[in-house]
Order: sequence, then C-alpha cells, then structure tokens
Amino acid sequence: MTISEHLRSSTRPLALVTGAAGGIGIPLVSRLVAAGYHVLALSRNGGEGAQPFVTPMACDLTKPEQIEQIVGQIAALARPVQALVHCAGLIVPQRMGGTDTSAVASQLAVNLEAPILLTMKLLPHIPSGGHVVFINSMAALVPLEGSSIYTASKFGLRGFALSLAQDVRKCGIHVSSVFPGAVDTPMLKREIDNGGSPLNFVTAPATADGIAAIVMGLLCRPRAEVFCPSSDGILAQLMLMMPRVWRLILPILLKKGRKGLKKYLDGQVGR
Repeated sequence: MTISEHLRSSTRPLALVTGAAGGIGIPLVSRLVAAGYHVLALSRNGGEGAQPFVTPMACDLTKPEQIEQIVGQIAALARPVQALVHCAGLIVPQRMGGTDTSAVASQLAVNLEAPILLTMKLLPHIPSGGHVVFINSMAALVPLEGSSIYTASKFGLRGFALSLAQDVRKCGIHVSSVFPGAVDTPMLKREIDNGGSPLNFVTAPATADGIAAIVMGLLCRPRAEVFCPSSDGILAQLMLMMPRVWRLILPILLKKGRKGLKKYLDGQVGR
C-alpha cells in the first residue's frame, strides 16, 4: 500500500514524527492520534503492526537520499504537514582520543544534519499556524564529559532552531525546542552501559510520556524553549554564561549525579 492509499480515507491534519518507534516517539504518536492527528511515523525499520491513523514509514536518517524520498512521498500527497516533531536521537559516549569516526558521523547525522535537511525540505509543505518541534537535550547547554560529539550536535541543534524561528516568523510557522535532562528510555540505558555522564542524574529522569505531554502542550500553546525540569534549565543557562562558575560547581553536580545514578540503578533491579 502506498502512502497516498493509506491516507485516502483520512481527513485528519498530518503530523510527522521522527524516531517514532523510540522511547519518546511511541507515547507521542499515541497522544497525537488521540488529539485528532494522522501521524506519519518515521523510524529506521518502519515500525511494526498497524495502528489506526498512523502511517509507518521507513527512513534511515543517516542517509540523505532516504530523507529526500520521504519528502517526495509527502509532497505527492498535496496535503500540509501541520506538525513536524523531531524525536530521533543518538548518543555514543566516547572520550576524545579514542573516538570511532563512524560514531562521530552517525551522531552528527541523526542529531543535527537530518533535522536540518528534513525541516528545510518540508518547509514548503508546512502551513501558517504549523509547528516544528525539536526534542533537544540539556546537553545543548551543559557540556557532557565523554560525550563531546553528542554535546556538539545538540548545541548546534539549538542554534538552528533559534535561527529557524526568525526565518519562518513571517510565514506564521511556530518553532519550539524541548530540553529534557535524562529520560527513562532504552537510549538512556544504553548510554549508562557505555559510560555516559552522571550529570544525567542530578535530577531524577523524566518519563517518556511526560516529555510527550510537553510536546502536546506546545502544539496548543507555542513557546520557543521548554526545559525539563525548569530548575535545571535556569541553572544550565546561568552556567553557560559563566563558564568559570560551571567549573567551580561541577564537582558538586558530579557527586549529586553519581548518587542519582546509583538510586536509578537500584530502582532497575527486579524490573
């Protein structure tokens, strides 16, 4: 079945979600459907099973030609994309000096290059009143030791989103970014297993559905940036402006983060 055949009977507004089969993507797709959207659900393998008002689409975000193909299929629908939500993310903790160059390329592709390319290509199909949402990370403000490539990609994504908002303001398109700390997903578990930063656990991890709920709130009441938790966002932005203060309090945050990590891991036992 082609994408056009799959959507023929649906008059719902379209939402496109990347990383739709991931930790945040799954509850977000469900919430979008419940809110009246028809979701184009992008994932590397195209998802499994059929859901009402969800069209799974396979797309490897490290391959620009596949992004081009997806955009071509959407353009052929001649229907606007009311919401574009970038959920896909990739982190491979590695210290500089022993970095696998393929891991560098994949993180930059998924976290930064793909959102830029997909947004750029889809903009002609996003109407006035439409919305682009980026699921970013607190790593866009706080440098993570051992995850410099991931941090660089998220810093870049924040800059892109802020600049994009200026470019499309006159078109009536909203741009928002969500900055979670740690989110309790399989991605977080893989990060822990590979030596991720204890700074993720200065505060307790959010739930995937909690972040999905924030996105839904933004679609109703647009805001440029939302930090989760908000207290972490305030602290991170202050430290970003004052790197010397960041260096002074980093040992305190690392100590707190290690305690938070131990508590999180203890809570995983028996789950």
